[in-house]
Amino acid sequence: MMDPRLTFALISAYLLGSVPSAYLIARWVGGVDIRTVGDGNVGAKNVWEQVGRVPGATVALMDVAKGMTAVMLAQRLGLSELAVLLTGFVAVLGHDFMLFLRFRGGQGMATMVGVFLVLLPRETLAIGAVAGVTLLVTRHWEFSTGVGFALLPVLAWWTGRPPRLLLYPVVLLPTIGIRKLMDRPIARRIAARRRHEPLSPEEEAVARPERHQGWGR
Repeated sequence: MMDPRLTFALISAYLLGSVPSAYLIARWVGGVDIRTVGDGNVGAKNVWEQVGRVPGATVALMDVAKGMTAVMLAQRLGLSELAVLLTGFVAVLGHDFMLFLRFRGGQGMATMVGVFLVLLPRETLAIGAVAGVTLLVTRHWEFSTGVGFALLPVLAWWTGRPPRLLLYPVVLLPTIGIRKLMDRPIARRIAARRRHEPLSPEEEAVARPERHQGWGR
């Protein structure tokens, strides 16, 4: 029989991950359905690009908090290391496949960062700095985050982390690419619609920053 503490932790992690922060903030601040603009991704990057920098940063912080909270709850319940790792993985899956949005979701990057901040705090802060510098130089988000995340297992090995923590990022990180591939048809449909149809009033407000009254454009 499964430990009830683990059951509680896993259900809580999935529900936490499923909180659609990007959808809620975009609706509240910009009056848009984030699933219908940009690349359709329900994540901080799309909110940053389509609604504004402050809303995007707010979503990122909320998503990081989801991952951190899930893992810290599992630790507080006294679960084994393997159970804690599983809980973090479920939180990321909750973000990728949100219960409250009919299993649409984001790519889980910020939620993953929250998980790593609890389990590998020094290494995660270090790769954040590397990704930030790379972004300043290249102005390419995907490349910069890819460089940062690729360094995480290397830094974990360098700092003498146990094998499970070395392999954990290797298991989690491919979920970003999987979610991105799953979202490609949606992004294509949005792009095709925007080429052939006039913008709705909501989308026009987002497309024209000078008319937008939300946060931090």
